[in-house]
Amino acid sequence: MSDDAVGWQWHGRNTQGHKMLDPTLTLYERLGSYDGIAAIVDDLLPRLLGDPQLGVYWKGKCKDSLKKDRQLIVDFLASAFGGPVAYLGRDMKTSHDGLGITESEWNRFIEYVAATLKNLAIAEKETTEFLAAADSLKNDVVQASHVVGV
Repeated sequence: MSDDAVGWQWHGRNTQGHKMLDPTLTLYERLGSYDGIAAIVDDLLPRLLGDPQLGVYWKGKCKDSLKKDRQLIVDFLASAFGGPVAYLGRDMKTSHDGLGITESEWNRFIEYVAATLKNLAIAEKETTEFLAAADSLKNDVVQASHVVGV
């Protein structure tokens, strides 16, 4: 099946055939709308799960729970980037509270995000916007230390 048959091309166009760098489009649209966001998550999640430092956050989850996590991430990103998707999950601070995510783990996560965007040939402008959006959540995700019982 060709890329055109599924309505998606990774080479600089989104599903509506607009150029990725069209400033009138939302980041959601420039990344390829829902299917483009889902492809990013589908590339990123196995990287995170397979990492010895980050994979521990999903340890013990059944396949169904992993599917739910995937869907929440897709919905979060689609909503955050201007798509017509309702994100019904918790805010990032609540979702990550108590996990003790460190600066080192955050940096590793960002390395994987950047590698995913590069692997999928996402344009520089969209990559920069994506990473800036992630950076805006850093204070809600990273905790200063692993303080037990706090």
